[in-house]
Amino acid sequence: MSLDHDDMLDRLASSPTGGHQDLSKSEKELQSLMQEKQELMMKQSKDFMEELFKQNSTQPIKVKNVQITNGHSFRDNFLQAQFSPLLNSKQPVSLQEFLKQLSVVENLMVGIHPVVGTITTQSIFGRRTVPDNGACISVVPIFNTLPVKKFYAKTGTNIGNGEGDGYIQFQLKNIFGGAENISFDAVTGTKTSSSYLLNYNQPVFNNADYISENSFSTNTRKWDWIQSNVKTFGFSNKIYTQFDGPVNHEFTVENYWKVLENLNSKSIDVYTQSGSHFKNSLIYNVSYDTRNNKHLPTQGKFLRFGVEYNGLFKFTTSPFIKSVFESQFVYAFPKNWYTSVILTGKSGFLFPLNKTTSVLDRFYIGGPNDVRSFTLNGLGPKDYNSSIGGDMFINGGLSFISKIPRVSSESNFKLHNFVNFGKLVPMDKSAGFVRNFKSVVGDFSLSYGFGILYNHPMARFELNFVLPLVVHDRDYVRKGLQYGIGVSFL
Repeated sequence: MSLDHDDMLDRLASSPTGGHQDLSKSEKELQSLMQEKQELMMKQSKDFMEELFKQNSTQPIKVKNVQITNGHSFRDNFLQAQFSPLLNSKQPVSLQEFLKQLSVVENLMVGIHPVVGTITTQSIFGRRTVPDNGACISVVPIFNTLPVKKFYAKTGTNIGNGEGDGYIQFQLKNIFGGAENISFDAVTGTKTSSSYLLNYNQPVFNNADYISENSFSTNTRKWDWIQSNVKTFGFSNKIYTQFDGPVNHEFTVENYWKVLENLNSKSIDVYTQSGSHFKNSLIYNVSYDTRNNKHLPTQGKFLRFGVEYNGLFKFTTSPFIKSVFESQFVYAFPKNWYTSVILTGKSGFLFPLNKTTSVLDRFYIGGPNDVRSFTLNGLGPKDYNSSIGGDMFINGGLSFISKIPRVSSESNFKLHNFVNFGKLVPMDKSAGFVRNFKSVVGDFSLSYGFGILYNHPMARFELNFVLPLVVHDRDYVRKGLQYGIGVSFL
C-alpha cells in the first residue's frame, strides 16, 4: 500500500453540502464562502495527514486489541478470522504495514467501514503529533459494522446475447452469522422458457478470499441454431477466489443430465444425438485481470485459461477434454485524443475421448457480441439447416473507442470502429495435431463495422453498421444494422 492513503483520507473527509435554491444573493455568497472555507480546511487537514503518514511511515505500531460495534449479527469465530491480519502480529509493525493490514481487513468485511482510534495518550490518529523518539505506539482500531437486511426479493429483466428474459429472485443473507447466502431465481424469456436456480454460498473456513458455491438448477432453452430444445437438470459445486490482486482461480465440479429435443432440424448429428446426455466434469479456470472496467475498459489487460475434463463416471455420454484461452489488451492514446484501442483474442480446443463430440459440448461463434456481421452462432460447420458447432476455433477483434464530437468525454456514449475475424472447424482425430492446427489457422471470416455504443454500469449496448469482408460457404451473414447487448464483447 502506498503512503498516499487517498482512500482513507477520503473517508475521513465529509462531502460538502450544495444547493443554492431559494436563497437570496447575499445568502448564496455567504454559503459559497463557507463552503470554500470548509474545502480549504479539509485540504489542509488532508495535507497534514499525508505529511504525517510520510514522516512516520516507519513508526512502530502495536495493535493491543480491536473493538467492534454492532457486530451481533456475526459469529465470534467469523469476526476473529476477519481481523486476524491485525491481531496475529505479535511484534510491532511499521505504520505503513499497519495500514496495509487495515486495508486487508476492510476488504474482507463487506459493508464495514473502519474508524481508527486509540486509547493511548500518544495517538497517531488523535490531535497530538507523533513523538519522534521512535517509541512503539499502541493503538485500538474501532470498527462499526453496518447491518444488512437478511431477506429481500426483487424482480427485473435481463437482456443480452440475442435474448431477453424476466426474473424474480429471493435471497437470504448472513443466515448463520458467517456471510452465508442462499438465493432462489426463477426466469422466463425469449430463449429460456423456464429456469429455476437454487444457490448457496459461503466463505471457506471463514476466509472471505475463498468462496464455496453450491447450486441446483433446472431449465429449458431454445437452441435456434439447431432448431431444438435443451432441457438441463443438475447441480454444481464451485470454489473460487476473490483476491485483491489480479490473479484469481476457480475450481468447479458439474453433474448434469441434459435432454436434447429435436424440433425441425434435418441434421444427422442432431437427429442421432437426440435424447439424454449425462455430463460429469471437473473444471479449472485461472484469470489475470487488471482492466479498469469489465464492459468497456480504457486500460489494462485480461488473460484467462480454462480446462475441463468430462468423464468422471462410466455412464458419461460423451467424454472429452476441453480448453479455452481468452485475452484482452487495452491501450490508451494520449489523454487529449480521448481514444483507446481494445485487442481481443479467443481460442478453444475440444478433444473427444470416444468417437465424436456432442453438439451440446461443441464451440459456437458468431453474432453481435462475438464475430459481428454474422448471425448468432452462424459461423462454422453446417448440416442442412443447422449450425452444428466445431471442435476448434480462433476469433478476435480490434476495436477503436473514441468520444463523440461535441459530446463530453465523460459521456457513456462512444464511437466504435472495429474489425472482427473468426474460424470454427471440426477436428479430424486421424489427421494429427499439426494438420488440425493448420486447418484452424488462417483463411478467417472477416468483417468491419462502425457505430455507437453506450456503456451502462450493468451492461454494454451497441448499434453498429456492419459489413462482411470475407465470407465462406454456409456462413450466415448479417449486413447493415446490427445491435448487441451484453457484458462480454469480442
